[in-house]
Amino acid sequence: MRLLALPAALLVLASPLHACGGEPVISSHGVRVAVPPGWQRVEPAGDGNVVDPRTVLVVGTAGVEARPSRCQIAVYRVQPDGAVVVVVRWKTLTSGGGGVPNGRVPLRKLVRVTRPTFECFAGRGAAVELGLAGHAYQVNVLVGDRASSGRVAEALRVARSFDSVQSSR
Repeated sequence: MRLLALPAALLVLASPLHACGGEPVISSHGVRVAVPPGWQRVEPAGDGNVVDPRTVLVVGTAGVEARPSRCQIAVYRVQPDGAVVVVVRWKTLTSGGGGVPNGRVPLRKLVRVTRPTFECFAGRGAAVELGLAGHAYQVNVLVGDRASSGRVAEALRVARSFDSVQSSR
């Protein structure tokens, strides 16, 4: 019995590390992403008059900061070679209009950035919507105009690592 318990315990301990690829994890408001070196938590700009969805997590490369904007997602200034990932959450699975796929599968679609993607942002970006732990989420990627293909891939990988802290237990 003890011989079986040890491998099972090791799997339980290793699974969070595997899920995050061994990279540091940044979490806020019950969600998380794994980030490579040089990425950091960014102070959310605030949602102004928007009450649903709310910004729950923002991470980016050096120099990302909030700037005045009427737009909830594109409120972050991104350095020309930088990137930011912005996660917003609706109160329920259906309060954002419903129809979001439940689970992390939509994150697999985050494989390239295009232009234009977001109102108020002329740069390249990508976004998906999904449902986790009873909420609808939108995971958004914005990259600067001179971001290398490596930086773009890095930003997309950060976005694909998105998970609910509740769903990963």
